Amino acid sequence: MKKPDQTTLSDFLKLGEAAFSVLLGAREEIKSQLGDKRDVIVSKLDLVTRDEFDAAFAMIKKARKIQDEMEARLTALEVALKKKSTLSSPEKRPAKKQNRPKV
Repeated sequence: MKKPDQTTLSDFLKLGEAAFSVLLGAREEIKSQLGDKRDVIVSKLDLVTRDEFDAAFAMIKKARKIQDEMEARLTALEVALKKKSTLSSPEKRPAKKQNRPKV
């Protein structure tokens, strides 16, 4: 078996280094293009900032609180109205049958 000479090994190392360099460059290029694509997609989604989301959430929370309070007040008013109507109106008596003349 013949021993490889120094120049052949050196050539293989240079070739490997060049291939590795090309792969790293391709990796960086792909990474850059994916970043650009991501930015385009995000801009199309029309997302809101965290501050806008927090403000909207606070408004929704406040509206929900007001709604709950109004429901409680409405229920209390309905109960009071029902009590008032049962106390003020006499019990309904069955109506008497009226005799109508035959025609």
